[in-house]
Amino acid sequence: MRDHLPEYLSEFFGTAIMMMIGIGAVAFAWGQGSPMHSVEMSDGLRRLLTGTIFASGGTLVVLSPLGQRSGGHLNPAVTWAFWWKGQVPASEAIFYTIAQCLGATLGVCIVAFFGGTIADSVQLGLTTPGPGYPASIAFAAEAMITFLLMYLILHCVNNPKIASLTPYFAGILVAFLVFLEAPVSGTSLNPARSLAPALLTGLFENQWLYWVAPVLGAFSAVSVFKRLSKQAPASGCAKLFHTENYRCIFPSCGYTLVEAGKILIVQGDPGDRAFVLERGELEVRERNASGIEVVLGRLHPGDWVGEMSLLLNTPRSASVVAIKDSQLRTVTAENFAHVVKDHPAETLRLLKQMAARLASTNEKVMR
Repeated sequence: MRDHLPEYLSEFFGTAIMMMIGIGAVAFAWGQGSPMHSVEMSDGLRRLLTGTIFASGGTLVVLSPLGQRSGGHLNPAVTWAFWWKGQVPASEAIFYTIAQCLGATLGVCIVAFFGGTIADSVQLGLTTPGPGYPASIAFAAEAMITFLLMYLILHCVNNPKIASLTPYFAGILVAFLVFLEAPVSGTSLNPARSLAPALLTGLFENQWLYWVAPVLGAFSAVSVFKRLSKQAPASGCAKLFHTENYRCIFPSCGYTLVEAGKILIVQGDPGDRAFVLERGELEVRERNASGIEVVLGRLHPGDWVGEMSLLLNTPRSASVVAIKDSQLRTVTAENFAHVVKDHPAETLRLLKQMAARLASTNEKVMR
């Protein structure tokens, strides 16, 4: 636990900030006594304003150093969905959930303190089924919207081309869902978001559904994603915004970070995985029979690394060293099968690279 305390604290403060902004937006847009309360505006436009501010707060937190360090889940349903997918250990999921709930409570406490009667007039943003909607309908709605959010997250973080845009896509979806679905269930999507106002107001009626439905919806998204997705399993990361600035504590992370001067591959070691260089620069070095290390070439973003050992199940034929700080996507034997089957463009790029290396070797032999 102590080793990962920075990540837990980042999740705690990140959730607190998101809730402070989000519940503050609810009070600002809907609270009696708020300057916005007297502004003539349709309920739909007011929901859109609330959802946009709430979602923007979450997006900014995920993009911030706090989100980059912890992964920016800010939501127990998201954390446990990644556990269900096998990318977050149960112990980490437990501590993340505790941090999220405590952080959400702190954020709402701050809004209650500074918002006073304005915040009280909206029950601190308490989520309840809308007028005329039974708990069963609210339950189904919460499960469905959390399914949509989690599926979007999984699609993005497992797609290298758009992975860095995950916080933006998720934010846009959340804002839209608040606009469209809030009259039905309040658009919680997040057990910690609903728990905090309930704790501080003492109003717990129907709060069970805001824990069960989002988690059920998120789990369903994982199951459907595994069946339908053509992306390589575990090719991404459980972080919503993965950068080289902070370590990743999730063991099944699909990324490898190598600092300049560090060795990625050692000649003679077993080759159980390959890599695709996404950022940085690598140098390939071979130690010949005389013990002299010879530079064979340099690799740039888009190049494959270590694919021959993975394909042939042979030891590494050369060492690979980072010339610049580098980020690579990890490819296991299982991932590789998906690449060949479902990503012809990536396969073609690999074949061209291998052909170029073979041509270069033949040219050296002919000299």
